[in-house]
Amino acid sequence: MGIHTLDWVSIAFYLLMMVTIAVFFSRYMKGAKDFFAGGRRIPWWVAGISLYMGLFSAWTFTGGASLVYRTGWYGVMYFATWPVGFFIGFMLAGVRCRRSRVISPIEYVETRFNRATHITLSILYAVSLLYWPIQHLASLGKMVGPTLFPGIDPEMAITGTIVVIAILVLFYTRSGGLWAVSVTDAVQSFLVLGIVAVMVSVAFIEMPGVLGRLPEFDITPDNEPLYGPWFLLGYVVQGVFSAAMGDRAQRYYSVRDERAVIKLGLLCTALFMTGPLLFGFVPLIGSVIWPDPSMIPGFAGTANPQEGIFIAMAARYLPPGILGMFVAAMLAATMSATDTCWNTASAIVSVDLYKGAFRKMASDREVMKAGRIALLFFFMVAVLGAIAITLGGIRLDVIGLTIALLTGVAVTIPLTLGLVVRRVSRWAGVGAVVIGSLAAVIASDLSIFGDLKVLGFLRMPFGQRIFFIVGATLAAFLLSRPMGRLGRNRMAALAMSAGVAISLWFMFLFINFNEAISWNILLGAEEPPVGAGSSAGYLVTMTVAAIAFGVLCYLFCRVYSRGIGAPEPKVDEFFILLKTPIDVKKEVGDESQTAGTYPFVGKIIIALGTMSLALLLFPAGRANPTVNVALSAVLLLIGSGIIRAGKTKLLEIRKS
Repeated sequence: MGIHTLDWVSIAFYLLMMVTIAVFFSRYMKGAKDFFAGGRRIPWWVAGISLYMGLFSAWTFTGGASLVYRTGWYGVMYFATWPVGFFIGFMLAGVRCRRSRVISPIEYVETRFNRATHITLSILYAVSLLYWPIQHLASLGKMVGPTLFPGIDPEMAITGTIVVIAILVLFYTRSGGLWAVSVTDAVQSFLVLGIVAVMVSVAFIEMPGVLGRLPEFDITPDNEPLYGPWFLLGYVVQGVFSAAMGDRAQRYYSVRDERAVIKLGLLCTALFMTGPLLFGFVPLIGSVIWPDPSMIPGFAGTANPQEGIFIAMAARYLPPGILGMFVAAMLAATMSATDTCWNTASAIVSVDLYKGAFRKMASDREVMKAGRIALLFFFMVAVLGAIAITLGGIRLDVIGLTIALLTGVAVTIPLTLGLVVRRVSRWAGVGAVVIGSLAAVIASDLSIFGDLKVLGFLRMPFGQRIFFIVGATLAAFLLSRPMGRLGRNRMAALAMSAGVAISLWFMFLFINFNEAISWNILLGAEEPPVGAGSSAGYLVTMTVAAIAFGVLCYLFCRVYSRGIGAPEPKVDEFFILLKTPIDVKKEVGDESQTAGTYPFVGKIIIALGTMSLALLLFPAGRANPTVNVALSAVLLLIGSGIIRAGKTKLLEIRKS
């Protein structure tokens, strides 16, 4: 598990490439449109690969690998849900997002809904983006830190890794904006996919017949009833809305036109289809080699040692130097996910809050400066949070799912449907977020928050929770106009709200996964199981929650009634805009920068491929020369192809 000198050389070379990219694209940053949307000139394949890389991180190699190690083929099916959810979400919002002509995923909300909704969703979504860089850096620190610095205290190694990588991501995100983010993501993806593909191939070659020894399905590892069909279905549903909007939307509006959006979406879907093979088989094979987590070299004795299965497999099969490139690939995964969140969050803070709410007359350059200042804040939050989570020993695969439920789903639904559904109240966005967030709180298991455990009284597993939250959010959004008409009559609104509260109370009683809540326990015919918690406390909370839903229903009926039937010229103009094709010559202009990206990216990839071959000059680097040659061939072929495509693109631009 040690790191050879050649590995350090590979890591240093890779990080130098990242700095080079940042410096190269910093010269193009003239204002907010360049910084947050790439001037609409980012090549579709760069945007598509960047979108793909932004949807996974080092968590894929820790929490995701742990899931496969513990559940076998079921975990591989989890990776297979990614392309399904993404494709549906992309088809819903991809083209519409590009035609909205925004440079922030929240920017259109004020026109589509109203100013209050714009500010509310801006704050909530920016806050929801705070967590993911924390998780990405924590995963990376836990996985890579002890490997890079085996001779020092693990906590110091983890902390140092987190800080150094966060500083590097801050540097190139702050310098080169979305251009640097997207191009680094593209380079990183070729490195990640190339190394993992070679590693899987070598593992199959060196272990003939391993397919027949792989573990079967296990949906209740360690007697935890977390997984099952509902888990997979829930992940598909969550993937639909997370892929449709938010930080993913940046890639949709960073390309030239609708055809480019469709190309990048199809490319991203195809890349996701490789997930089960590339990211599922490595931990599956690892579970055959080390069937007990305590056997995993380098991670025995640590909390959740199965989270180290991927790096243990890399250390087993990759020679010195290439192992360093694999570690660099881990860094790449985390950088991709982190830079995407930071760039999106800074766009929301500067475009939607700073300019939208406080300084309407701010210039394009001033907005870009505000975004760069916001990046510093997100950097500090991410570093401190990652260190706290890592040293606290919290299981990364569970906390990530919990935070996603509490902050993300309810916000992304109105953002997505706001581009699709015309006839809803202009207050539907706020109503959907409030109702959806309350549904997330009562459905989730909040035990990680200590004394607030009683709030999540329904104790729904992940899949059922997703459907409950999505159902509540959709109802508040899609029924806003009927509720608004009802809200004109106070008594009718009160009667409906009372009916909702009563119906929900009985639903909570009969449809829950909490052993302390049942009809028989309520009547005194049964005693709650030992350790299940206070039945009386849960019943009180359940009653309060039902009443809260009823009160919110009444309030939103009244709020939705505002403006019902009145003309909405701004909304009409907005939906006309969504149907208006992009005029590339008028709206995008000169695309020479797009063509110039091809040779630059191609040369970076060729340099990485040459580095793989150069390692063979050293005796230690020849431990498994087949790996070096195979990886080099893949990277050199890709790099040459991109340069050739760039020449073709330049000719097309000159002709047009």
